[in-house]
Amino acid sequence: LMFYYVPSTDRAYTDIASLETNVAFGMLMRNLHRWTAHGMVILVFLHMMRVFYTGAYKPPREFNWVVGVILLILTLLLSFTGYLLPWDQLALWAITVSHGIGGSTPYLGGEVQRVLFGGVEIGQNALIRFYTLHVLALPLLAAIMMAVHFWRIRRDGGMARPL
Repeated sequence: LMFYYVPSTDRAYTDIASLETNVAFGMLMRNLHRWTAHGMVILVFLHMMRVFYTGAYKPPREFNWVVGVILLILTLLLSFTGYLLPWDQLALWAITVSHGIGGSTPYLGGEVQRVLFGGVEIGQNALIRFYTLHVLALPLLAAIMMAVHFWRIRRDGGMARPL
């Protein structure tokens, strides 16, 4: 997908439309990416439910529970940042709402808008920031946290099972 997408407010929507219509298997690749992302959110949520209901968050595994919660948040952030990249009407209104939410942060609203969205207006700066988060920062953090998560599972004696 990165070969055919340019994170520019002028080109993002047309690049996605072109990917779906002009690129061989482009629609398949985009839909695989989208549906597996939805599946990942669902599976991470179901996994968290299983861990909660079996009590696997209790000592000595409480640190791994915190790592899992961080992984859930990273998964949701990956989903949200990817949702914004087509720069269509859905993405524009989603980023408008999130821009307002970020701006209403007590004492730090202006700073949150400046750092995350590149200023008080939504545009090219916001798109490039969310693109960078989606393809670089969040996957790197997720990979590091997954390595820690799997290491802790091994260190704690494998998967926790119900009594």
